[in-house]
Amino acid sequence: MQLVTFKIKKFEIEQVKQYIDVRILELKLSVALNLPPEKVISLAESSLNSSQVNQAKYIQHTEEKTDQITRRYELMAELRTAIGNKSLQVALQPKISLSTLKPVGFEALARWQRADGSFVRPDEFIELAETVGLINELDHVIFEKILETINQLKEQGCNLPVAFNASSYDLVEPSYFEQIKTKIEEYNILPSMLELEVTETQAISNYNLIKEALERFITLGMKVSIDDFGTGYSSLAHINEIPSTSIKIDRYFVSDLEFNDNNQYMIKMILSLANQFNFSVIAEGVENEFEAQWLHQQGCETAQGYYFSKPLFLKDLIVWLKQFEVCKNE
Repeated sequence: MQLVTFKIKKFEIEQVKQYIDVRILELKLSVALNLPPEKVISLAESSLNSSQVNQAKYIQHTEEKTDQITRRYELMAELRTAIGNKSLQVALQPKISLSTLKPVGFEALARWQRADGSFVRPDEFIELAETVGLINELDHVIFEKILETINQLKEQGCNLPVAFNASSYDLVEPSYFEQIKTKIEEYNILPSMLELEVTETQAISNYNLIKEALERFITLGMKVSIDDFGTGYSSLAHINEIPSTSIKIDRYFVSDLEFNDNNQYMIKMILSLANQFNFSVIAEGVENEFEAQWLHQQGCETAQGYYFSKPLFLKDLIVWLKQFEVCKNE
């Protein structure tokens, strides 16, 4: 299957010049052997859509491409079932105080394990959920799993806040706040035990609607964190306008910190801004001792990353927590 894109530049209608993009799809019979007609059409449409998104002028369809498209449709069907059955899981990555080196909270991360035991990458199934309009349902399932986990940790005597991610699809939905508030009350959880994380780019897009939603969560007693701070195009312009209580330094600036003076400078600037506007700061992606110590010396309060712990499922997290005096039942 080959796809060629070209532009007709001198097509005129009533002396008005028109420009038309034409895409030609060539499907070799060897690729379509033993495939029903509807599958052939589906493959062709998928290749055309892919070329439009990638703005490609030439794509050669291969068996590998067919396998990728087939896997994508299979995953879409499985994801619908997983969301309907609420079989998605939550892993928690600890947030560590850089002064005490003890956990002060967690970030909840969605995990999806298929029936065969394999895990689907979060970026893959989240993108799928957005594509087929399931992202709100997925987020609600994950949020309920988070509330269950908070109560399970409470039974172990561990009362540390958990951060969760909300998409812009959620925040622009007028009913989202009331749905979250109702679930919190249903599980008898204090709003202060939760922190909503929204990326900087999401906070800027649909700014007026999202701003209003974030203000309501803060008024409820929940913390709000701006994730991936520093990577957006308007950090300085909006830092004093986005309703939030903390900012997270993106792992991009933490990576290679020991040998990258520019990253050190950027982090110092972010910390100075945070101090100016009274934000707490969390650094993501800490992977070695130098990064942890340097961030602490610069005044960063909290960090997370594989140097401290990878994301853990509840059973493993409870075992990991036993090395710290943070749970009353220990």
